[in-house]
Amino acid sequence: MVSADKDKYHHVREFVSKQREQFYFDARKLQPAENEYVAWIDLMGAGHTMSVSVSKTANYMARLHMAVDMAAAAAPSAVKLNPINDGVFVTSSSKAAIMSVVRQVMYSLGGYFISTGAPHDRCLLRASIAFGPVYHGDAIAACLSKTKKAKHEMTLSRVEFGAPIIQAYHAESDAPPYGVSIHESARAFAPPGEQPFRTTHWLWWPTMDEIPVPPSVVSLPDLARCLAFELKSYFDWMRTTAIFHGVKPEKINEWSARVEQYFSVG
Repeated sequence: MVSADKDKYHHVREFVSKQREQFYFDARKLQPAENEYVAWIDLMGAGHTMSVSVSKTANYMARLHMAVDMAAAAAPSAVKLNPINDGVFVTSSSKAAIMSVVRQVMYSLGGYFISTGAPHDRCLLRASIAFGPVYHGDAIAACLSKTKKAKHEMTLSRVEFGAPIIQAYHAESDAPPYGVSIHESARAFAPPGEQPFRTTHWLWWPTMDEIPVPPSVVSLPDLARCLAFELKSYFDWMRTTAIFHGVKPEKINEWSARVEQYFSVG
């Protein structure tokens, strides 16, 4: 009976066998990946915002991606951006470049948060950093035939994968609002001549390092202190209006406590 059923669908099996060829890919041809830093910069609560307000979603996402673009343009060396809706992966072989981009984004959007008077128009973000071998789309395309490469190279150029991608993605949940968490991979390893990060969270406002500081008449430490003050006020407002934010009161309390701890250092 089984043999008869198999023969019955012979034409289907023959067809799909031929179809397989257009998807042939041999991962054994992948060249070893280079170690890179990966930063994940993400809007908080974007899923809820998308479900209730198109205009707010557009405002928040536009500002995030504009801020990241501007920060990347000002970075001391090359970075690659991979925007994914309400977040952006930033990759670079340079620790200084990654730190520069994250610092600039926190400075820019932290300042925007401060200058936004209406609490319901404010948004939260946070970031994380990991380190390790990252594969980009060009490495995948190099494994294809010339015909397939010509057809799919543009799409594949937007692909990147590797352990640091998912490590940065998950580590973001350890960061406070407007804070930066450091995955253990970036605390254990670094490129030759570089030092790994030394703490579980990076403070982006101290300026004793060699990372470029955004041009401003306001010091980064002063901006960070003002941001912490405004965040405290914002969380007080969120507690009184929690029903509208899709966030449980205990989560708001957790964010508030993390912000207080994070910004009290440095």
